[in-house]
Amino acid sequence: MNKCMKTWWNASKQSGVAIGLLALVFGGCSEPSAPLPVQSTGWSNSDSASFYNERIVQDAEDPSRYVDRAAWHLRSGRVTEGLDDLNLALKADSNHAPAWSAKADALYLTQAFEPCVDHLEACLEVAPTHIPCLLRRAEMHIHLRQYPMAFERINDVLKQDPLNHEGYWMKGMIYQEQGNASNAKSSFQTAVEVEPDFFDGYIALGLTYAQENDTLAIGYYTTAMELNPRSVEAKYNLAYFLQEHRPITRSYLDRSLRLYREIRALDAGNATAAFNQGYIHLEYLQQYDSATVHFTQAIEALPYYHQAFYNRGLAWESLGDAAQAELDYREALRYKPDYTSAALALERVLRP
Repeated sequence: MNKCMKTWWNASKQSGVAIGLLALVFGGCSEPSAPLPVQSTGWSNSDSASFYNERIVQDAEDPSRYVDRAAWHLRSGRVTEGLDDLNLALKADSNHAPAWSAKADALYLTQAFEPCVDHLEACLEVAPTHIPCLLRRAEMHIHLRQYPMAFERINDVLKQDPLNHEGYWMKGMIYQEQGNASNAKSSFQTAVEVEPDFFDGYIALGLTYAQENDTLAIGYYTTAMELNPRSVEAKYNLAYFLQEHRPITRSYLDRSLRLYREIRALDAGNATAAFNQGYIHLEYLQQYDSATVHFTQAIEALPYYHQAFYNRGLAWESLGDAAQAELDYREALRYKPDYTSAALALERVLRP
C-alpha cells in the first residue's frame, strides 16, 4: 500500500498539555519495512545483485525484470539506481503499467510531485484500467482536495474489483475530510470486512471513534496492535485515547502508562511518549518527582522541546523548587519566545 499521503502525530497544545494525535489525513501509518513501496513481480526473494543481473541478461527486453531489480534497489534505499532501472523498464516497453506506477511512487517519495503526476497520467493513458495507477492518482487528487475526481478514480477501481479494500479506505478518508463521520465509518468498516488483516483500516476506525470519545476506538486500536505487535503508532493512538478519554479513570491512565513504556522499549528516543508519561504524572496523578524524570527523558530525546521544559518547570514548582522551575521556564522561552504560558509562569516564580 502506498504510504506517501500520511501524516503522524505532531500536534501540541501551547498551554503545555499532552502532545497527541489530532488527525490522520492521508493513509495509515504502519511502519514500512522498506524505504519505498515498489513491489517486485514476485520471482524470488533473492537479495543478490547477480541474481537480478543474470535474469536481465537472459531476457533484456522483458520490462518486468528491470522492475524486479528496481524494487530490490529501492528496498535498500538506492533510489537513483531504482529509478534508472524503472527507466530501463519503460525503454523496454513504454506500455508496461507496473513500471509507470512504480516510478510514480518513487518520484513522489523523492518529493518530485509534478513528475509523479505526469507519470501517473502516462500510466493511465497506456493502461486506463491499471488499478495501482488509478489508486495512486486518486491519492494525489485527495491530497489536492479534488474530491470529485478522486471519487471517480476510486469508483473505476471498485467497478473492476468490488473487494478492493484500499478503495473503500480512501473513500473513508475523503468522507472524513468532508466531516461526514457516518459515511467515513461505513467505508472504513467495509475496508476491514473485505480485508480483515488491513492494519490501516483499524487505525482509521480507531481515529474516527476516538474523535467522538467513543470507547469502540479501544477495540479497533487493539486489533491493530494484534496485527502488528511492534507498531508504535497503534500503541500510541490507544495510549493517547486512554489518557484523554472523559471521564478520566485510573485504570485507563495506568494502561496508558504501560503502553508508553512499551513504546519507549521499542523506540527509546520517542520524545512524545516520554512527555505524555510526564504529563500523566503531573496533571492527573500529582506524582511530581516522576513527572520530572519523564520530562527530562523527553528533553534528552528532543533538546528543543519547549513544552517539556515548561511542564518540567511546573513539576519543579509543585515540588517547591522555584529555582529549578525558573531555569526551565527560561529554557522554554529561549526556544519559543512567544510562549505565553511559560512567560506567565516565570513571572509567577519571580514574584516576591
